[in-house]
Amino acid sequence: MIAPASATTHAGGPAPLAANRGRQLPWGATDGLAWLVGVAALAFFATAQYGRQLYVDTFFDLYAGRYVAEHGIPHRNVVTVLAHGRPWIDQQWLGQLIYYRMWQFGGYAAVVLFSIALIAAGFAVLGALMLHRGATPLRMCAWTLAALAVSFGYATARAQSFGYLFIPLLLCLLLADDGTGRRLLAWLSIPLLVMWANIHGSALLGAGLVALHAAYRGLLAMRRSDHRASASYVVLGACAGLTLICTPYGLGVVHYYGSLIGNSALSGAATEWTPPNPVNADSWAFFAVVLAVAVAVVVGWRRGVRPQPEVAIFGAVTLGVALLAFRNTPWFGFAGSLLAADMVVHRNARVAVPVSIRRAIASALTGCALVVGISMARAPVSQYQAWIPNRAIALTARIADGHSGMPVLSDQWCAVGLLWLHPSLFGRVAFDVRVEQYSQAQLSSIFDFMRADSPQWPQLLRGYNLVVVSRKWHPRLAVALARMPGWRVVYSDISGVVAERMH
Repeated sequence: MIAPASATTHAGGPAPLAANRGRQLPWGATDGLAWLVGVAALAFFATAQYGRQLYVDTFFDLYAGRYVAEHGIPHRNVVTVLAHGRPWIDQQWLGQLIYYRMWQFGGYAAVVLFSIALIAAGFAVLGALMLHRGATPLRMCAWTLAALAVSFGYATARAQSFGYLFIPLLLCLLLADDGTGRRLLAWLSIPLLVMWANIHGSALLGAGLVALHAAYRGLLAMRRSDHRASASYVVLGACAGLTLICTPYGLGVVHYYGSLIGNSALSGAATEWTPPNPVNADSWAFFAVVLAVAVAVVVGWRRGVRPQPEVAIFGAVTLGVALLAFRNTPWFGFAGSLLAADMVVHRNARVAVPVSIRRAIASALTGCALVVGISMARAPVSQYQAWIPNRAIALTARIADGHSGMPVLSDQWCAVGLLWLHPSLFGRVAFDVRVEQYSQAQLSSIFDFMRADSPQWPQLLRGYNLVVVSRKWHPRLAVALARMPGWRVVYSDISGVVAERMH
């Protein structure tokens, strides 16, 4: 089902790349299925290692999903003080609702396991695509795990988890289109994009990839004077763009995307919107994979291999997007690893691994995934909430409930804990993680407050008499708050600090 890549070889070199394409997925033959099961199980197991505590975005998705379930699609901010009454473009409403329903079904464990399953399924789809395009099982494992390494420690339970499945699915649909009788497969990307546009903002990248595919195939159709096909691709590209407004907000999502992309307050505040930096250990896996892909491309090119143009385009585009913001690096992991797998598809002979060993490895990895899954299903609520200061949050909620209308200032970790665990505080918490809701000046003030490393940080305290912060995530702020004149600490432990203004 995958179109052959355009390839050439040196005289006497390996067989053309196209010769390895178009064959059936090796489920029954060779050792493809065993390795694929092993890769999916390993992805599940690895992702589960940092899914044992909920991330800040997980709590946000849960309380936003609860709001959607109880009140419908939001249009005005009723959550925070700083953005009260402003338009709320909840682009991720469907993903949030799904997570909330999962929580109703099976608690935190269901939320996390569902997210991990999405991510593992995405890497399984990527591996299957590599196998179908001629990669040996061992090389499929190597490059799929390279893509996994880019995401390791980062693929937490949140709406972005859907992107880990949607990106490789989209690649499958687009690369299956050979420009002739398989255009219908590319058109299947449109309903995928419509759903995606209501789940996570990475739909913008997905729509861009479809548009690039349509432009490339449309130009090829024009060269061969196939005007019908050319017109079809023009319509496909236009429909891909229109999917982004197929949400309850219509053209309003344009403002949502615009408020995030290129936002200087975000990129300069050491957030996940900051470009990857080789000095930062979190970015090392990304740059290592970029280097490995570059080496694979150079080596393959010298051996006469030429990549399928669309795969090369997708790799270049996702690399460019990744260099803009760290949060986009996983998307390059998928496209870049696929490009590398294509470029080394000819190298040397296959390494034969005995069937018993293949099955033993796949079984062992699957067993590890099952064990960790059962362990997470039985884990207590306290484990999942370990990254928020529960006692400090509970005390803050009691104090606020005893003073009708009292607003609460907190860092983002305490904010999401308050809003999820104590919905009575909706509209009374200063800010949360929805950075698109706040002006540039407000964002600068928020980041100054949480870093507590400049003379301006206390400015956000004005108008608030109750503050709660996390020691784990903002230790400097916790210490500075305890030393603030005119304030007294009413609660303090190793996880959080609650302070009240003295009257």
